[in-house]
Amino acid sequence: MMAISETADVGSRNMDEKAKPRFSSDLPQVWIGMAFIAVTGFVPSLLGNSYWVHTFQLVNIYIAAAIFQNFLFVDAGQKSFGQGVILGLGAYVTAIFFGLHDYPFVMAAGLGLGAAALGGLLFALPALRVQYFHLGFVTLSAAIVFPQLLMSLDRWTNGINGISVQMEALHHETLFGLTPLTIIVALYPMLALWVHYFIRRSQLGRQMRVAAVSPEGARSLGIKPGYMRFTAFVIAAIGTGICGVLYLPTVSFVSPQGFNVELSFVFFFAVVVGGRGQMLGPIIGIWIVFILPNIALAQFVEYRLLIYGFLTLLTVILFPDGVVGSIERWRSKRGVTGRGEQAFRVDSFLDRLKGGKPVEPTDEIVVEVRGGTKKFGEVVAVDNADLKVRKGEIHGLIGANGSGKTSLLNVLSGLSRLNSGSFVINGREATRMAADRIANMGIGRTFQTPRIYPQFSLWDNLKVGIDARTGEPNDDIVRLAEALEKEFREDSAALLSHGQRRLVEVMRTVLKEASIILFDEPAAGLSQSERANFSKLVRFLSRQLGKTIILVEHDLDLVWGIADTITVMEQGRIVASGTPDTVAKDPAVQHMFVGGRRA
Repeated sequence: MMAISETADVGSRNMDEKAKPRFSSDLPQVWIGMAFIAVTGFVPSLLGNSYWVHTFQLVNIYIAAAIFQNFLFVDAGQKSFGQGVILGLGAYVTAIFFGLHDYPFVMAAGLGLGAAALGGLLFALPALRVQYFHLGFVTLSAAIVFPQLLMSLDRWTNGINGISVQMEALHHETLFGLTPLTIIVALYPMLALWVHYFIRRSQLGRQMRVAAVSPEGARSLGIKPGYMRFTAFVIAAIGTGICGVLYLPTVSFVSPQGFNVELSFVFFFAVVVGGRGQMLGPIIGIWIVFILPNIALAQFVEYRLLIYGFLTLLTVILFPDGVVGSIERWRSKRGVTGRGEQAFRVDSFLDRLKGGKPVEPTDEIVVEVRGGTKKFGEVVAVDNADLKVRKGEIHGLIGANGSGKTSLLNVLSGLSRLNSGSFVINGREATRMAADRIANMGIGRTFQTPRIYPQFSLWDNLKVGIDARTGEPNDDIVRLAEALEKEFREDSAALLSHGQRRLVEVMRTVLKEASIILFDEPAAGLSQSERANFSKLVRFLSRQLGKTIILVEHDLDLVWGIADTITVMEQGRIVASGTPDTVAKDPAVQHMFVGGRRA
């Protein structure tokens, strides 16, 4: 095994020879996007071309709306085809109170923004029940109905005649021919870019993406996926609502025809064409999807929807990840590389964990299952199980495939509910608790299929464990986290082998600092040296940090080498439990050891 000092020296030499390429190009894309917006926002005014000034004011408003569509679609995983409705609500309600009822513009704008936020809340409600393109169909129906609703409510909306407003103060030219409106609508999409960037880099942004990719993985980290979706819709609605407020002085007129379903399509197609998840994508997407059909091909304006579809189809064929997305994929393949077997090893980092005085398992029971039964239809996965786990012990849970081990872990982590019986964690009744509440009680777990998020760097995949921490950090774990960040900040998790992905998930639970850790077949796919390092890590967690470990594993040699207590399951029932020596001599489980110690 390479000593940690040697590892550091090798790493330093490699870094000197060639600096690691940047994993994410989000920040450079933000700066490039700001430059593009500044050119289209300010240059027409400097040139004195009023037609292009008005045109690019509207383009910049749509860019800002597409940025929030990108956030909602990719970062939060919500397929909404109704963001044009949110923009329309912001514009129309502002126009009603300002243009028809003579409210001050600031007050009318506040009411318009409130209406947009309320629309976001209404969109968020079905997101709590349905997902993916089912949610898209719900929001699409709103986009189809919205113009008809505006015409039907003509008593308040002025119907098909629309509402005209005049705001001369915002159109008054100042220095270099720039108007206050030009400056505002150029600066706002820049602000939207930064808002998106900082949310993505924040704890909230990471948790949103985890919830979007793996809801069960999110719940095991104490994240409420429904709350994440709800929050994302509200953020996107407020951002898009401001676009609606700016739309009114830009166009000086609102009518139902201005908010047809195709407006929502423009925002959605802009994200797809520009590149899903790319910071620069909405800008390039709006240029292609909106400017080409409506300006460059103005003589074919009646065929806008056909042109939208054709441009999107052509772009997807030529650039499967969108224009910016395809360039970014090329950059990543060219610059971001893996390290083979050295991509993620824990042995060099274990020496950083000093721990306190060695501790032994106590007689305190921290996990207890009483008569637990879990059924899936007529299949009994867990059959009247009784289990006790002591504080600080390594408790092996073994049995053949289909014996109910993972089903029992799912019950303990709240991802599945008992049909009868109960269980207690740290003295608290947890039978009916939601998974996120159980996770926040100090439970951490891994899965048979590792929950790895390729959109994140390797370090961010680990950092979501720190985000899920509920107590005060341990000094050793803090030092470990600092070392991991320095080493893996720019590495890609997508290039890891299956065994390395398991180790990342294991290390994530370590960084979460859960007091009770549930490992579900963590050694599957690991090499012999990796298994040895894993055993060393588990012993350290138990004996130095006092963690309680429940280990589901088919490698019985590994289990017998580290477990304090072993429980055997067969066809959902617990057939034996005790020390390794006691269980090995139990006649009821002797048949499991035929041919070697692998169950």
